[in-house]
Amino acid sequence: MSTPLATVELTRPRAAVNVLRSYNVLIDGRKVDSLEAGATRRYALPAGAHEIGVAMDFYKSPPLALELRAGETLCLECGEKAPLLGQGGLSLRGLGDAFGSMLSPNDYFYLRIVGTRMADAPTVPAAHGPELASRIDPPQRVQASAEPLIFLSYRRDDTEHITGRIRDRLGMHFGDHAIFRDVDSIPAGMDFVRKVEETIRAARVLVAIIGPQWAEATDRQGRRRLDQADDPVRFELETALGLELPLVPVLVKQARMPEREELPASLAALHAINAVIIPPEPYFAEGVKRLAAAIEALITPAAASAPARVQFCVACGHRLAPAQAFCTRCGQRV
Repeated sequence: MSTPLATVELTRPRAAVNVLRSYNVLIDGRKVDSLEAGATRRYALPAGAHEIGVAMDFYKSPPLALELRAGETLCLECGEKAPLLGQGGLSLRGLGDAFGSMLSPNDYFYLRIVGTRMADAPTVPAAHGPELASRIDPPQRVQASAEPLIFLSYRRDDTEHITGRIRDRLGMHFGDHAIFRDVDSIPAGMDFVRKVEETIRAARVLVAIIGPQWAEATDRQGRRRLDQADDPVRFELETALGLELPLVPVLVKQARMPEREELPASLAALHAINAVIIPPEPYFAEGVKRLAAAIEALITPAAASAPARVQFCVACGHRLAPAQAFCTRCGQRV
């Protein structure tokens, strides 16, 4: 049985300092992601005790100890303790806070809880007071289920190593229990075909990892695997297409998308699906981020359409984009 999941949503306001540098996000002592100025990231974690922190170079935040409940979405905010210019930064107290935070590298960043949400309940502010309740948008939540959300399809001889790296990074983003990969998720002695079919039926999206030999791989008799009805990869994709499950092709190791004539008739639809390209280092991490964003777009229910409404920051009057959480001019939450 899968472990119940909770979601941590971490937001970094856009401030006047270090705007071009990323924070390292630390979960249970491990770096799992980078957080740019003005960005928000969501991490699915098993319910229970966790420690969250942010760091940059040798500067760190004190670890924030959390006890996450199943189905809970916890909203956090992080940033430098040095105040913004124009908001007390040039006062004696502001300058003292700035120098003090720099002299104490393990206490340079702040990390605080700003809201929480259980299931479909409204967000309840925890640190800013009731007057800001209507101004904190409920975080989007990746729905948890009894089976993994994301099914990884791949050929071991073609992309086993890189699939493992992609699986680890997606696990950091969505939670380990949200990812299905055969070598991790099928116990010994279980019917492989039955387990794969059951999991695809329960999944929210299938990710097909395609390397240079994906289409041309052969068996010991020299026959192309993709032409055989019992080929596991073909079976996985046929099942997903038959169920109209969202499918994301991922091109790795500088592979190209197979042409329609290279595919069996049952997989012809694959050629028309837009693929995500994950380049080699040093751009691998950015490619996986694009993949995670594509998956989120497919598994997160679309918000109900509503007429666009022009909004302005109450602090400085700067015009805001739809759904913008922080003003890009002054850094205030809107």
